[in-house]
Amino acid sequence: MSRPLIARQPRARRRRRAWWPAAAIVLVSLVALAVGPGGVVQATAGAIEQVLVQKAFQGPLPACTIGDLPAPNATLDDWDRTLLDTDYSLDRDYAPTDLVAVPESGVQGAGSVRALVVLDLEALGYAARKAGVELSVESAYRSYDAQRRTFDSLVEAYGREFALESAGRPGHSEHQLGTTLDFTGHDEWLADNAWRFGFVLSYPEDRSPARTCYKPESWNYRYFGRDRATAIHASGLSPREWLWEHGHEER
Repeated sequence: MSRPLIARQPRARRRRRAWWPAAAIVLVSLVALAVGPGGVVQATAGAIEQVLVQKAFQGPLPACTIGDLPAPNATLDDWDRTLLDTDYSLDRDYAPTDLVAVPESGVQGAGSVRALVVLDLEALGYAARKAGVELSVESAYRSYDAQRRTFDSLVEAYGREFALESAGRPGHSEHQLGTTLDFTGHDEWLADNAWRFGFVLSYPEDRSPARTCYKPESWNYRYFGRDRATAIHASGLSPREWLWEHGHEER
């Protein structure tokens, strides 16, 4: 099978978190009573987000359950703090507004990335060429609906169990952030150098699938910016693990 153009997921474990939805409902109700009808929508949205952020990043790294909790830090400005896995997800309307074509960076390939990625992608491509490596991008930004079509095609071709182990359900793919790229080839060079330019391997072999919730992928890199990428690389953790420990911290 040709390389799937999606983030990877493991076999579903059906254990669910039970307490936080009730807590969120209670909090929302209290806020609604305090604020009154005119400000309920905005206030309750903020209250729910606060509950979700507090629920995340507490205790040990959770197991890779299959769910659809709203991801904490899921705004366009929080692109380097958004935690996505088999449980946390983006909503259908999440879509970057500053997408530019990958070739604008001087790197060959298809798709689009957020404008904030371009300068470091250009620098990565330049460093690669100096080392005799010609990078190419196979896949970049994918919308919620594009991810749904990809996931459904895997279900149809190979069955749901295979799809869950090998593909991100819609909303759960890092590609929807607009900061994640699938590179073609040159895996060893990228593993040694991509982090220097802000790109971190999302699903490293020694952490996957147990800690990342996805099968290993040697080509899937998420952009975090140079400072955060350096910190993640130095930690020896996968991005998911590192975000669980540090996703609540400001830049």
